[in-house]
Amino acid sequence: MLEGYAEYYSVELSQKIRRGNNESRRKGNLTGGKLPYGYKNVDKKAVIIPEHAEVIRYIYDRYSIGVFVKDIIAELTSKGIMYNGKPFAQNTIYNILKNERYSGIYRFNGEVFDNIYPQIVDTETFNKVREKVNANKFGKRSEEITYLLKDKIVCGYCGKSIIGENGTARNGERKYYYKCCGRKKKTTDCNKQAVRKEVLEKIVLDCVIEQIQKTNNLDYIVNCLMQEQQRQSQANVVLNLLLKEQHTTENSINNIMTAIENGGTTNTAMKRIRELETRQAELERQILIEKSKTAVQLTETQIREFYLQALALEPKLLINYVVKQIVLFDDRIEIQFNSPIMESPDNRGFLLCEKSVKLAYKVPHRAEITKLEFEIELYV
Repeated sequence: MLEGYAEYYSVELSQKIRRGNNESRRKGNLTGGKLPYGYKNVDKKAVIIPEHAEVIRYIYDRYSIGVFVKDIIAELTSKGIMYNGKPFAQNTIYNILKNERYSGIYRFNGEVFDNIYPQIVDTETFNKVREKVNANKFGKRSEEITYLLKDKIVCGYCGKSIIGENGTARNGERKYYYKCCGRKKKTTDCNKQAVRKEVLEKIVLDCVIEQIQKTNNLDYIVNCLMQEQQRQSQANVVLNLLLKEQHTTENSINNIMTAIENGGTTNTAMKRIRELETRQAELERQILIEKSKTAVQLTETQIREFYLQALALEPKLLINYVVKQIVLFDDRIEIQFNSPIMESPDNRGFLLCEKSVKLAYKVPHRAEITKLEFEIELYV
């Protein structure tokens, strides 16, 4: 009988603990266990370690543009950045790249919590990296032909992806093209013409490199992005409201303390001070969380270096690093640059340049010369 009572109370206690932990999670509290790299426990709340967060974002940014994990480790080691006193291991990097908590999401027993771990990596970057990790896991990295613009280019008419396509010429030579996926699979009535791979890649690469190398253009990019950073900082409504309330709370505490010093001590005043001090501590925590969501303010030199260092990269990495999206029409190409700041100004950004490109080339076994003319618009 005693054993039965013991088992009953053990089960009941276990259920109470589970209910208590679930309630704590819903309140955004930690419930034990080792925290991921980048967080620390402060009064049962996950708080970002700023210097670790910068390392995490660096790892995500480098992997997203195609840098291999072993090379990321070499870069971190050369900068003197270690993990527990030793160079990062590959498994550690992969665990960081796959940990959904860095995007602000924590899953437990089928329930999703978005209020426990402050976000370190923006959702777009996390999803992009997760797709690359999953693709590489199945050995899809190696390809016979490298399409430089793969995953970057969409059809301007139907919005579908532009994909790599190939065919065999009469002389047996393989030819490679970029073709609208909607037209190829006949899922739309799109009539977008296919474009030779080497032709389109040359146009995009030449244009990107040319515009980065122009001093006036780079100055314009830097100035515009610095202004955008300032606008984003001023537009953080939640942070501004918290800071305003923090200021009001501090004033209230000071006023009550002044009244107490003048002989107005009461139990009610002391109770009110404790309430305000509790609220002040909570405000400090929320402000820290909101500040962690705000992009680190980059200097002019850092923004300029973001684009200049691309010139030293091989073509595939250069495109991955600099180009966010290419919209292709039969007579027009829109190229949107990536930005080093957290958020782009808008969907396309600001216009950097407009130019016309004319090309003519001879296709074997055809009498006529193929002529192409594109109007190029480049946005940042």
